[in-house]
Amino acid sequence: MRPGPFAAGRLKIPPAAKPFKPSEMEEPSATVVETEKADIEEHKEPTSQTTDHDENIKEAEVRVAPTDQEVQEQDVVAESNRILSRIAMWDQQEQAVPEFTPVPADDLAPSEHIHVMGLDPVGRYITHILASCDHIPPVRYVMHTPGVHNVFKQNDRKLTLYRGDQMVTTNRIIAVNFNQGGDYTSPKQYALPSLISNLIITTPAADVVRILEPIKHRLDHRSTIVLINDGLGVVEDLIKTYYPSSITRPTFILGQFTGKLGYTGEQFSVEEVELGRLRMSIYPQQIQQSGVRIVRHPPIEHTLKPTRLLRTLTVIPDLRAAGFPMDDFFKKALPTIVFRSIVDPLTVVLDSTYDKLPKNAYARLVMDQLLSELCGVISRLPEVRDSPDFSRLTVTQRLRKEIYHKLVRQQTSSSRMRSNVARGWATDIDYQTGYFVERGRQLGLRVENLNSLIAEVKAKQKIQMDRQNMQIPFQL
Repeated sequence: MRPGPFAAGRLKIPPAAKPFKPSEMEEPSATVVETEKADIEEHKEPTSQTTDHDENIKEAEVRVAPTDQEVQEQDVVAESNRILSRIAMWDQQEQAVPEFTPVPADDLAPSEHIHVMGLDPVGRYITHILASCDHIPPVRYVMHTPGVHNVFKQNDRKLTLYRGDQMVTTNRIIAVNFNQGGDYTSPKQYALPSLISNLIITTPAADVVRILEPIKHRLDHRSTIVLINDGLGVVEDLIKTYYPSSITRPTFILGQFTGKLGYTGEQFSVEEVELGRLRMSIYPQQIQQSGVRIVRHPPIEHTLKPTRLLRTLTVIPDLRAAGFPMDDFFKKALPTIVFRSIVDPLTVVLDSTYDKLPKNAYARLVMDQLLSELCGVISRLPEVRDSPDFSRLTVTQRLRKEIYHKLVRQQTSSSRMRSNVARGWATDIDYQTGYFVERGRQLGLRVENLNSLIAEVKAKQKIQMDRQNMQIPFQL
């Protein structure tokens, strides 16, 4: 274990000063006193002149009073110094790594080339916040098609955030096209298929495995992937599909964004409706054997870089990011995931907005049955079954209360899953309801109701998809 900043030899504390006692002070001689009085009388000025001098000082103070802009600039400088000092402190701590560390110190830069993949509101919001921070390199924002990049160029390569009455614009963004293997705007040497150190993904959970296929060779044990979505099981699918070896596997960080964002009608702008937080947790290196969880402590190069990235994200004030142990992260993220796993599919099956469900007695009955079945799976998960917070009774009561509270807050809005199914698009149901069905089967539990819910949603999605494919465009 590394020594902390206050360990022996790391921080030298000066010896305490001897307390001052008035009795120990020597009395001045009479000659010294008379000399000081003479000097005071000699340099003493008339009272009127002193008054004029004081008034001049006050006038000068009024003239040099800082403007609001200067005060704001001083605040920005102070905030910048705070961020730099925090990063510098962590850099100093990381230098205590033993000499046998196989990763060079230069490769541990926390802000090195952060890529963001996701054109959804969360992706735009996080990209804007990171691009507005001057202490990290310009963000590399993934534009998956030339058409999207053309729209970005027509927008003067800017990203806009609407925050109340404010409109904040930034252009510290480099457009990246992974499909062509390079950057749209950077020099040729940066267009090579080099290593991707830090990748933040905000796309729907159902799309993550597919969109990583073209760049899987650019991600290895030196890479950190942050997955921000409301699904579970994405990391497991990535490991099974692309990274079965723990030696070359990237480090994964699970993330959940709790803020409320709005669409503006523009592709490269986003509205901040309600402040939220970015919760994160490093995905543990672990395996299951005979019902026992075995945690593998990864090599030091597998832990330093993701920790540094997580720390860097947490010191950016507007991002409001925080890191949690996996148990705490799961507990905080669970209400939203359960809501997406039960309520959103019901809005699809019943073709209803959120506000109609709590008013319908039969809908409430179905929700309670689904919740009971799902909580039975949660309470038996090996990751949390030893925690009293996840006993079946406790977790059912808590989640039922929070689900109905969320329903009231959603008011008359419609779920994203319902909108996607109406268009024949894919949904995240396999990484929400489907995750609990799969885990329930592994534990030998009955999950027929949850499985039927998935089948009904997919059946409706297939019908809408067939209708879309049967439509023949009319051309003049």
